[in-house]
Amino acid sequence: MSESAVDSKADKRMARRIRRAYMLALSIIAFMTLGVFVIERGSMQRFSESATILNVAGKQRMLSQRIAIFSSDFARADNASATLLAAENIVRTKTEMADAYAWLLENATSFGKADHLTPDTHALYFSEPHNVDRRLREYFEKVNALLESDGDARKARNNAVYVDAIGPLVVSLDAAVSQLEQDAKDEVDAARRLRVALMIAVLLVLFAEWFFIFRPLARMVQHKTKALEQAHEAVAHAAMHDPLTDLPNRRMLDTILETTLAQSYRLGKPLTICHLDLDQFKAVNDTLGHSVGDKVLLHATTVLRNATRASDFIARVGGDEFVIVDCTFGGYEGASVMAERIVERMARPFEVDGHICRIGASIGIAVHDPDDEDLEAIMYRADIALYHAKELGRGQVQPWSEDALVAFEGRLNQSAA
Repeated sequence: MSESAVDSKADKRMARRIRRAYMLALSIIAFMTLGVFVIERGSMQRFSESATILNVAGKQRMLSQRIAIFSSDFARADNASATLLAAENIVRTKTEMADAYAWLLENATSFGKADHLTPDTHALYFSEPHNVDRRLREYFEKVNALLESDGDARKARNNAVYVDAIGPLVVSLDAAVSQLEQDAKDEVDAARRLRVALMIAVLLVLFAEWFFIFRPLARMVQHKTKALEQAHEAVAHAAMHDPLTDLPNRRMLDTILETTLAQSYRLGKPLTICHLDLDQFKAVNDTLGHSVGDKVLLHATTVLRNATRASDFIARVGGDEFVIVDCTFGGYEGASVMAERIVERMARPFEVDGHICRIGASIGIAVHDPDDEDLEAIMYRADIALYHAKELGRGQVQPWSEDALVAFEGRLNQSAA
């Protein structure tokens, strides 16, 4: 299976893992959101019902006091019209109070559909010493007896409403209202604690998602992105470098020459290049094999790097050919000093796989002419200078000159003839 097919399968697996992880994370967030909504809604509903119950209890206390006032008016009425009006007010208020209590029994106590009273409040309504339920019934009975009385009996029964019913009832209702207020406050505190707990739970879930889902995914994507970047850099490097020596190749040389030439124009200094060819390399390669030949090329690369300056540019442009660009713009003088140093070091014998190898180097130097139409002209002159150095017996450093050109053209004419 090819490497590209393996990478494609790995990419598909990673994409599936990312999709599944995101679906899991979104599902968790959705369930958490739904759970928070349901819990918050239930909490708000309980608080609303508690507030409603509190309002009903407060209304009962207010209505009981109103009935007491109307009862006094009923007892003191001195004509039929006033008596009838007070009686109607008592009946209407008592009915309203009875309806409110009936709603309370149906909706707030264990006798109805739900039980929204706390145990303490439930005890206030149905247990001694307050027993609001019993006191309300006694209150209604005494009010009914008052409405049915006449004359002196009316006044006595009105006193009974005040002394025997309204006093204990108001005390019990006050206790009930206080307890319901405390219950409502407790509901608010509980809702606040619940909200804080839900917030903490949501944050913990989000942290867990980040730590167990998104963090590994981010690392996976980062690793894949880094691998792609490295692969891209490796491809770009391979396109611009020689695979054996890792020196820049001819393509990169062409790019560097254009940049360096523009820089030389800005500085007003000449661009100088050295074209180098290894002497006796073919003999070593043919006799000792290509493996040794490759190691000889690596040795030559090391010599070039050690003999040139850090700012100089070295490229391998052929089997045993190299080009050095003088990036210090020192002209022919600076390039020739460097070239002589290279020739001297390249001539030193060295050992490869138990074999003593001796090679050399011939170098041609050319300086860019402002009249040159393109960079090929300076490369051509460096080739002519290199050819002239080899003609003079190898191991030579020669600049481009008209004599070198005449000698090169003469050799070409002889070959053609």
